[in-house]
This record gives sequence, structure tokens and C-alpha cells, in this order.
Amino acid sequence: MIVDFHSHILPRMDDGSDSMRTSLSMLRAERQQGVQRVVLTPHFYCEKESVSSFLQRRNRAFAALQAKTDRKTFPELCLGAEVAMSSALCDMDLQPLCIAGTNVLLLELPYHNRFRPREVEAIVNRNDVQIVFAHIERFYRLWDRDIFFTVMELPVYKQINCGALLHAKWWERRRLLRWIADGEIHLLGTDAHNLTNRVINMQPALHLLERKKLSAEAAEMMKRATRLTNPSIQRRKGYR
Repeated sequence: MIVDFHSHILPRMDDGSDSMRTSLSMLRAERQQGVQRVVLTPHFYCEKESVSSFLQRRNRAFAALQAKTDRKTFPELCLGAEVAMSSALCDMDLQPLCIAGTNVLLLELPYHNRFRPREVEAIVNRNDVQIVFAHIERFYRLWDRDIFFTVMELPVYKQINCGALLHAKWWERRRLLRWIADGEIHLLGTDAHNLTNRVINMQPALHLLERKKLSAEAAEMMKRATRLTNPSIQRRKGYR
């Protein structure tokens, strides 16, 4: 199964899809590119909004989208969130923000270069959630190298964006491909926001990995994504 693990397709939820029409076009593009399951991960910022308010907005947007879609012509949809890192998360019930029916949480790390790994370790060490770091490739240039590689060693899943593979400079792409070959990257997502500059691009990314003789690694990422988004599979704390 091909799974888009990270997307902003829910209409009018964040800086992603601005309308139902855009959302439906994005989902058609997912299906045309062979994607069978899409994880809907609108941004959540605990300093700006309560969990209950976010969930109410998300559920309304999801219900409206479901009313316009069906499994014959659209991919399967899974509710989730892209949760911005905050120290306040340590004391929160994170289960409602996990991918529906699972204990898997997509976490967006801080962009400032003052970030310290200990800030996230308390969340990583919780026994009730499994963490996925969103678009980990972004932080290689933002943080001190020692900090970055300390974070990379944490026992969590790491996701990269398709666009990073497709549009990076050659030396950046080579680094990403090496990470994938070495098993440092576990999941792939489009992080699609619209139909113009942040688009559905799963198929081109998978074709690139095929050309680079990383088809087996891509297949393993999709197998892992299928498992992590399947509520019927019992998961223990841990990763891989």
C-alpha cells in the first residue's frame, strides 16, 4: 500500500487547502499517483488553541470532506495532526492528536537554532505515544550539527518530504538518499498544501527512489506507514 504520511488537505484548517474544491483536487491527484491511504495532518499549536477546539474544527472539516468522497474514487483517509513541539505537551493527553486509532504522533520540531534535544526527550520517553519527527531533513541546516545528529539518534521514526528529494541541490539529495539507504529515514510524505507550489508529488519521489536503486527501501517505508496507520495492529512502545 502506498501511504502519504503527511498532508494538509483538510479544507480551511491551516495554511493548507483553502477550499473543498482544492481538497478534492488534491485527493484526486493522490489517487492518480497511486496513493491508497492519506494521513490528514493539519497543524496544531497548543499555545494558540485548545485541543478540544482543534478537534471540533478538524472533525467538522473531515465530515464535510467525507461527504464529498468515496473509497472507489478517492484514497482512504486517516485523521491525524502535525503537532508543534512545546514543553507544554509533556503534561497533555496526546492521544486525541495521534493518528486515529493508534498511538502514533507526528511531531514538528522547533525551527530556531537554540533547540536542545532534552526539550523533546521527555515526550519521546513517554510510554503512551510513538513519535514521528516531521520533515526531519529541514533541520540539518537550521541546527548545530551535533544537535541534529543527537536528535537523529533518538529512538523515534523520522519522516522526510517528497519535495526534499525532488528539489534539493545535488549534494543535499545525495545526503537524503544515503540516509534512506542506511535506514535512518522511516516514512515518506508529500506535506502537500495546495495545487501550485506545495503539491502532491508521491509518484515522482517513488520513481526517483526506483532510479536510485532504492525501491526496496521505499517499499519498506510504505509497509511501515501501512502498519503505523492501521488501528487493528497492536503496537508496543518502540520503533523500526
